[in-house]
Amino acid sequence: MEINVDIGGTFTDCLATAADGRVTTAKALTTHHDLSLGFLRAVADIAAESGSDTDTLLRETTTIRYATTLGTNALIERNGPRLGLLTTRGHEDTVPIGRCRQWADGLPATATRDLSRAQRPIPLIESEQIAALTERVDSSGRVVLPLDPDEVRDRVLDLVDRGVRGFVVCLLNSHLNPAHERMVRTIVEQEYPNYYLGRFPTILSHEVSGRAGEYARTMTATIDAYLHRFTADRLSALRDELRTRGYRGELLLVHNSGGMGSLAGTTPIQTVHAGPVSGLYGSRHLALARGYDKVVTTDMGGTSFDVGIVVRGSVRFYEFNPVIDRWRVQIPMMDISAIGAGGGSIARVDPISGIAVGPASAGSDPGPACYGQGGTEPTVTDANLVLGYLDPDNYHGGKLRLEVRRAERAIARRVAEPLGISIPEAARQIRRVVDETMGAEIFKSITVKGYDPREFTVFSFGGGGPMHACGYARALDVNEVVVPPHSSVFSASGAAGLERLHIYERSVWMVLFNPLTKQLFDDFAGFNAIVDEFHARAVADFDGQGFGIDEIETVVELDMRSTGQLYVITIASPVRRLETRSDLADVIKAYFDEYSDRFGDLALTKEIGISIDAIRVRAWIPRPAPRQVERPATGDPVSTAYKGTRACWWGTADRPVETEVYNYAALSAGHRLAGPAIVEADDTIILIEPGWRGEMDGYGFFTMRQEARS
Repeated sequence: MEINVDIGGTFTDCLATAADGRVTTAKALTTHHDLSLGFLRAVADIAAESGSDTDTLLRETTTIRYATTLGTNALIERNGPRLGLLTTRGHEDTVPIGRCRQWADGLPATATRDLSRAQRPIPLIESEQIAALTERVDSSGRVVLPLDPDEVRDRVLDLVDRGVRGFVVCLLNSHLNPAHERMVRTIVEQEYPNYYLGRFPTILSHEVSGRAGEYARTMTATIDAYLHRFTADRLSALRDELRTRGYRGELLLVHNSGGMGSLAGTTPIQTVHAGPVSGLYGSRHLALARGYDKVVTTDMGGTSFDVGIVVRGSVRFYEFNPVIDRWRVQIPMMDISAIGAGGGSIARVDPISGIAVGPASAGSDPGPACYGQGGTEPTVTDANLVLGYLDPDNYHGGKLRLEVRRAERAIARRVAEPLGISIPEAARQIRRVVDETMGAEIFKSITVKGYDPREFTVFSFGGGGPMHACGYARALDVNEVVVPPHSSVFSASGAAGLERLHIYERSVWMVLFNPLTKQLFDDFAGFNAIVDEFHARAVADFDGQGFGIDEIETVVELDMRSTGQLYVITIASPVRRLETRSDLADVIKAYFDEYSDRFGDLALTKEIGISIDAIRVRAWIPRPAPRQVERPATGDPVSTAYKGTRACWWGTADRPVETEVYNYAALSAGHRLAGPAIVEADDTIILIEPGWRGEMDGYGFFTMRQEARS
């Protein structure tokens, strides 16, 4: 048995795969005070469905892949340790000053419009916790001013006296020559060994980022240090709990870079926003298997709506300077945009725009008003219940009974009465607003990368995605939506296809073509030395995990740009090493092809210069794609899946319409349904809106297409 888990803001999703290909899924409410409780409850549900108990199931489990939100929660709660920063003298104010756009980083668009109330984030390291060291390494990595060990000891002692119990070290140009940073850590460990400082770390900036940019590199190391003890303690406790219950396999953590690694081989910052990555990579495998050229992935959970893009069978877009919480950092991270639009998103009346939904969420505790757990605010789930789309007696597989009257009271009090409209009309407007918000986010995610949304197929998953897919697809003018099998826990299922992955990168400045001198790049040895170093590090890292050199696959990636342009494009290098002018020509051509594909041939001027900003090597251990299990057609008519009817409000109708309801599990290959109709699974609802048709195939994919419009 293999178990994959994705912890969301409202539900913890779990998917288990047996050796014979049998798949079992479960969802449990997320327990934010102790995430392992919700995870173990989901495992218990899987065990019960398999006719076993939790301990027996864990003893038979070989692998657990775990996407955690521990790091995200720690940043939100601001309950990390008191850290000290050691930096080069003269650069003590780099972090307090920050970037000019720091006030807007990490804020929703609506918040950035109010410039009069713009505030920089409260720093994780206050000014009095920053100490300067007299040293200097120049831009070529040459030591200009040596580091004085006695000064290091004095500054470390000063910080400890101020209550610091963890250190971040970021010295100027240390990504080129890390000798001084390493010396600082050696002195800290000599003066304050583990039994004094416990698990509070000494994080060196060059170990978390090999790129230029002191502010972003400092913040990357700071967040990593801030999350270190919190995530290490919680994850170690989970590992120990699993060991106690009989699990003897490895606890693998999903990384936001698109891979996974062991607990020992994972840095805390790699776990931030890791959950949506699984869904994106799961979609990549499906796009490859089913021949989709361009796919936009949409994951609607209880708290957020995540959007990613897959083009031509590969996850093409990374964010190399992402924002985590309120800070810009330097780690390669899957480019997934997220907004506060989920089933638990709270609706309210805005004095200017009318009804607004999100980003605030009711979460899992107390949850939407209809949960009956103390929530009083109207949410998207309450609106869907009032409109008749949800069965109050069969929500979450019948484990959670919904209360319609509580939902109606919440919507009436907060939305309908202030606007002077009926409760169903208020619910319809709540749903319309959230659909348009999600559609706008998808549109932005696609168009800023130079694509036409109408060329994409929508993959819709998450607990709430298939319920709203027709709505946000219509807002995009997209005519095809695919709901994959196990859609409600699809992010967890996507983890089954992730590979062990390491990424190595370094900032460089290599001009491939100088338009003024007409010279071509010829320092092939310098380029190859960096690539060879990264390959050697990959071999060493994977050797420590028990993998040989023959098992490793690598690809060289280059951050490139045209002279005079700020926009950097990442390409997969067609050659591993530069040996000849022909190799250089292949690299330049790959850049031109990528540029033209994104922005069009007319935007490309080949006569201008080209440079490399960073070299990156991605190394991984290949794994076979998850097997798609074909479900043979039963030959039964679609009426065998019919469950009855339910009164639902559709479009602008002034009264509810009796709508046919079907059982998802009873649908077979070739079954077709015309909207309006409802398809019910244990953990999700597929709504086929009027004007749409749906069809099931032999692998559990339910495809909805919009009928031609006049």
